[in-house]
Amino acid sequence: MAPAPRHLTSADPLPPLKPGVLRLYSMKFCPFAERARLVLNAKEIEHEVINVNIWDKPAWFAEKNPKQLVPVLEQDDKIVYESLIVSTYVEGIFPDKNPLMPKDPYLRAKDEMLLDFHGGKVLPAFFGAKNGTDTEKVEALRAGLTKLDEELKLRGTDFFYGTKPGYVDYMIWPIFARMKSSGCFGEGQGIPESLTALSPWVDRMLNDKAVMSTIHPDSAYVEYNKHYRKDPTIFDRVETPN
Repeated sequence: MAPAPRHLTSADPLPPLKPGVLRLYSMKFCPFAERARLVLNAKEIEHEVINVNIWDKPAWFAEKNPKQLVPVLEQDDKIVYESLIVSTYVEGIFPDKNPLMPKDPYLRAKDEMLLDFHGGKVLPAFFGAKNGTDTEKVEALRAGLTKLDEELKLRGTDFFYGTKPGYVDYMIWPIFARMKSSGCFGEGQGIPESLTALSPWVDRMLNDKAVMSTIHPDSAYVEYNKHYRKDPTIFDRVETPN
């Protein structure tokens, strides 16, 4: 795998946009930008990645997203941002290229409701439970993961999408890539083994081609977390395979 492109800073000009080319503005440690990268890679969509130093942003980045957050997808005169919106948009413009969403409207609605739960309950608990010091957040995370585990059991499939990872799998995956490095359940510990459907799901996801194209070693996440919001050069100093 090729190393990630350097993260552009306030000193860098905007790289020229090539006609017709999909461009993703990203940051290699951002779990939300990772969602977009997973979808683009899973669907095997050609695109270029422009990494942005989100603590020393180029002035031109505000023109791409007034919130100045990643991911942002740009193609010609079209700009789309927010991770779920970007990912849904990519599926929408390439519906027949390795589909990641069910065609049945009800099944899509079920997936959206599950992601709403994940975003409203699981994500906040995960970020609050880092290092395992806030027991209330840790228990909230455990409860949220238990609900995901129960849902996967109900579906009776290897992945939330079915026999292969799909939209839901990729949207919830980034926190699982960071679970051991976060220390939520203890230093170097992954999700509880009592989650008998979700634990093997994690193992299967780790063998997925798109996941392997975006994941970093636990040591890289740990090093990044040490310098979070402290060192604006950390994005490029921590070496990663992609």
